[in-house]
Amino acid sequence: MGRVQARDLSWRVQERVLQLASFAEAGTVGVYTPLGNEVDTRRLRESASARGAEVAYPLVVQENIEFVRYSEDCTWRPGSFGILEPHIDNKRHAECVVAPEYFDVIVVPGVAFDRFGNRLGYGKGFYDRYLPQCKDHCVFIGLAYGFQLEEKLPCESHDIRLNYIVTDEETIRCRA
Repeated sequence: MGRVQARDLSWRVQERVLQLASFAEAGTVGVYTPLGNEVDTRRLRESASARGAEVAYPLVVQENIEFVRYSEDCTWRPGSFGILEPHIDNKRHAECVVAPEYFDVIVVPGVAFDRFGNRLGYGKGFYDRYLPQCKDHCVFIGLAYGFQLEEKLPCESHDIRLNYIVTDEETIRCRA
């Protein structure tokens, strides 16, 4: 997929997410920085920030992720796997971390998704370890292009199902 096509399809996906009440009403939102041609999240960040929501990005720390607050003066650097991460000064690190129980919505990347809310990630299990720490009210939204939808993905007991899969073609509600 070319860069222009990825940009246009990402725009459509983000438009659909912006229409979800759970996103529009969220006070604390976790988004990701896209890797390659993954669905972009910039519009989601901009929209959430503009309405006063707190936005956080994942930061790989050893074998796990934690989310850190985004601010306009945030600097970025390549982290694990070359993914851009917010650069946090070690002295300010603790005050920038957003605890899992504060999230209302977390937007999740993936390689493939199915209509049951299952996702295939990149094999490191970062989100599978992080998402169970969130409160029951937190909504998990997977972003994908239509061609990333599979009929049925393998699912293991530790896999976390998403509430929604949003593609450029449709919004799929996966669980209550």
